[in-house]
Amino acid sequence: MASEDQTERPCEQALAFGPVPSRRLGMSIGVNVVPRKVCSYNCVYCQLGRTTKLTVERRAYTLTDPIVQAVEEKLAQAPHTDYVTVIGDGEPTLASNLGEVRGRIASGWSGRTALLTNGSLLWMSEVRSAAAGFDVVLPTVSAGDQATFRRLHRPHVSISFDRCVRGLRSFCADHADKTWAEVMLVREINDSLKSLRAIGALVKELGPAEVHLTAPLRPPSVSTIQPPTRESVELALREIPGSVDFTHPETSEMPESRADPVRHLVDITGTHPLRRAQALDVLANSGMSAREADEALDSLVRSGAVIALARQGEVFYVRGKPGARPQHV
Repeated sequence: MASEDQTERPCEQALAFGPVPSRRLGMSIGVNVVPRKVCSYNCVYCQLGRTTKLTVERRAYTLTDPIVQAVEEKLAQAPHTDYVTVIGDGEPTLASNLGEVRGRIASGWSGRTALLTNGSLLWMSEVRSAAAGFDVVLPTVSAGDQATFRRLHRPHVSISFDRCVRGLRSFCADHADKTWAEVMLVREINDSLKSLRAIGALVKELGPAEVHLTAPLRPPSVSTIQPPTRESVELALREIPGSVDFTHPETSEMPESRADPVRHLVDITGTHPLRRAQALDVLANSGMSAREADEALDSLVRSGAVIALARQGEVFYVRGKPGARPQHV
């Protein structure tokens, strides 16, 4: 399949953002523990754009105190949050202070924590130990062989399919009850009968508590990437044991927040691209009229604070250039 990387989408990082509605985690506050696009993969479907630092180096990329403070501020603004989710602007298990961050958050909040990870570093005992502290861990299990693994994820040279699987096996052996496997289905890469059977065999071996089928609905790093057909999704549901269909878009309704609506919108779009209806909902929740919200969103686009991208017949908004100032209406 021919492919073309989209232009990198640089942005100033928000250490915490949301809450945003999640198809699987309810209302979730997202947490960034690594700088933008520091990752062990360069996935063709990534909604954050291409990886700018492909690495397996674990270190404290961001200090713990400011991350925890940012999360506490978000929780104060959105007390009805279901999950605090460490998702990151890259691969969160690259952060050597991941366990410390989770522990500090959990010590001051009685709700649940989740970790979204590509699972590539679970072969490291220290990563498994950090991940084990979360209430739910959602690793990527989207390939059943080396060729598909490399084509889909474009991993760091030190990461092979076998090494990744060894890590998943080790983690699931002790923590299958808290593991929700994510299978990202991409048309003409891993949605054939052969690929789905291989993924299904791996999922059966791992035995996660839940298996979620997802699709690249938001603008991906490679512009030619497409979501699977309905027929492929139905095939996956038959071939992958226990799988549940999460390939549909999440609800447009965004939760209320006490944060400044324009700043809130820009922070969310840094990690979580929003459809137009969702973006307008964030602004309207502050009391703006429909007209004012529409004008505010258009003003953000003109200022470069957010960028509009077309995808599957819809318009999505992602955070724009560093230094672009959000314009209030």
